[in-house]
Amino acid sequence: MASDHPPVMFSVRSPGEERTSTAASPTDRQTVACQLLHTLTASLNTPYTLHQVTEVLGSQLGADSCLVLWHHRPTDSIAYTYWQSDILAQLWQLPSLGRSPQSALQHRVAEGLIQALSTPQLSPAPFPWEEGLMTLAQDPGQGKAGLSAMKVYRSMAITAVPDCEGVVLLLNRRRRPGLALEEALTVNLASVVAIALHQYHLQQQSQQCNEQLRYLNYLKEDFLSTLNHELRTPLTSMMLAIRMLRRPDLTPERQAMYLDILEQQCSRETNLVNDLLMLQTVDAGASRTQLMPVDLGQVLTTLAQESQASLAAAQLSMVVKVPQEAVRVLASASHLTRAMQELMTNACKYSAPGSTITLSLAQPKATDAKATVQISNVGAGIQADELPHVFEKFRRGRNATKDAIPGTGTGLALVRGLLEQIDGTITVTSQPLGDQLWQTCFSLGFRRHQPAA
Repeated sequence: MASDHPPVMFSVRSPGEERTSTAASPTDRQTVACQLLHTLTASLNTPYTLHQVTEVLGSQLGADSCLVLWHHRPTDSIAYTYWQSDILAQLWQLPSLGRSPQSALQHRVAEGLIQALSTPQLSPAPFPWEEGLMTLAQDPGQGKAGLSAMKVYRSMAITAVPDCEGVVLLLNRRRRPGLALEEALTVNLASVVAIALHQYHLQQQSQQCNEQLRYLNYLKEDFLSTLNHELRTPLTSMMLAIRMLRRPDLTPERQAMYLDILEQQCSRETNLVNDLLMLQTVDAGASRTQLMPVDLGQVLTTLAQESQASLAAAQLSMVVKVPQEAVRVLASASHLTRAMQELMTNACKYSAPGSTITLSLAQPKATDAKATVQISNVGAGIQADELPHVFEKFRRGRNATKDAIPGTGTGLALVRGLLEQIDGTITVTSQPLGDQLWQTCFSLGFRRHQPAA
């Protein structure tokens, strides 16, 4: 438990000062141990708990430098705090594993040090892992020169932290006793360090939760703003059409025009509400859809025919590549058709005028378990950092917002949900072509229907 009292520091001789080798009496060691534990416990209240703990351990136990190294297994992250008599304690997070050969080497060295020092070393002993520590300390500001002068060490294993393993290293330039480390004291000190580590990880989780909460609030506000626009625009058009229809001097031709506007905008509003309701149904994990053999080529051909009017209005053309032989997959015709319609709408919205949308179905081999459909377009692209999130609800890319492209961010989320219900898969790629144009391709996979022999 953290104390409400401020840290109690007691005098420590300077690194260059000669220290007597006379062993302290048991009573003196007990007093010093109590003071040390009180100081460490009080430091848990500070914003920089691990920094304080590392410095207190090193200075009060008579070390020239102190290193607390740990490996958090759930996140596979490795970090350490390092204090030296002439350098303030700092915390360092190793780069993610696999980012570079150097970071991979650092991870291996750190894990090796933790394993090699898992057995406590209570008395000063020659330090054989100097090269390993130098590998970790890549920044000259970490006292690399001073670290190379360390010759002896004492160590304490940290094992009381859930999903975490670590070690405390007390390093000295030459052999000298410092405060004797007895087993009981070592257990108590390791427990305090474990508490500090656990508190550090709780703080990290709290920070991540706060960042996630801020992001979710941003998505909510963006969605509400977009939804407000998408709902109000058709309603405004319908209201204007109704007002015009009330005019007594309205000609039959204009009356028909305003009725068409009413019908179109009402249909737009209905489709938006239906999309939201269907997305909610998909997210709720409705009962599994019954899969039936569906002619995939026929679905694509029908979709292309029905899309001609919208393609012409957007100044787009389409190329459909379907094999002559029927390709049957196990799916739901309604789910499959709706998913492809959403993808076609998405392609139309983000295609450059005058470009071509390509819809292709490859003829699967006899041994293929799946059939693959690709729909690609040229126009606004998807940035690399946005690709993993394009199928999230209400997520809209920067290009959509910048270019004021209408939508609520529900289409691709709905496509993914529909495909999951029929055991389908979907992936997306987006590559720049030059002249600010990108080629975006959605690839869909469906389980083939294997007729009984």
